[in-house]
Amino acid sequence: MSANRVPARPRRRPGPRVAGLVLAAGGSSRMGTAKALLDAGGTTFVGRLVQTLESAGCDPVIVVVAASRGSVAHEAARAGARLVVNPDGAGGQIGSLRAGLASLARRENLPAAVVFTPVDNPAVARATVEALIAAWGAARADIVLPRCGDRRGHPVLADMRIAHEFHEPGLPEGARTVVRRDPGRVVEVAVEDPGAVEDIDTPERYRRRFQREPSPHSRPPACPSGPRTRTGPPRASA
Repeated sequence: MSANRVPARPRRRPGPRVAGLVLAAGGSSRMGTAKALLDAGGTTFVGRLVQTLESAGCDPVIVVVAASRGSVAHEAARAGARLVVNPDGAGGQIGSLRAGLASLARRENLPAAVVFTPVDNPAVARATVEALIAAWGAARADIVLPRCGDRRGHPVLADMRIAHEFHEPGLPEGARTVVRRDPGRVVEVAVEDPGAVEDIDTPERYRRRFQREPSPHSRPPACPSGPRTRTGPPRASA
């Protein structure tokens, strides 16, 4: 059975709470420098994703980091995200996803669904996230994901009722094993958003996207009265 497809819907309707999860605990070995801190056009990769998820209505927005202190953790907290630590990125992306889901499961007000993405998809549009949430709200599918042209992309929305499946042992392709397990429970949302299928995880891809060499975002000194600036070390939850 092939996956269902629905047209993109531009706005989220009020409904159950959906969390956002950015996976940023990897070592960025292919890029050669921390992807989360790269300039994504006026902000960092992680800052842009946090802003996109928040503006689309995700609450809370969590960034999974490799350590509670350091540049990536500080930037994620500065962007307004909550932190979850997956020490040294143990287990790769599926390990970070599990850490984020476990943190959500411990929350008193458990969200009904979660939108998750690796940090190397910074250019995804807010409208794409809103469309995923709207499609999930209409169909209450287990999994909702974007399709741009003939390619599936990120973020992926998963209903929390299947969160336990991502914790199963023996997932040879990580989260993809769960996503591809039963095509009949997947809803694909057609979007015109190249950012949804743009994994920027190598210097070549960065140069192709931004027309310059990979370099960390250079941020001007923060104004003390700025609404999103935090001072002191970021707080992290286990």
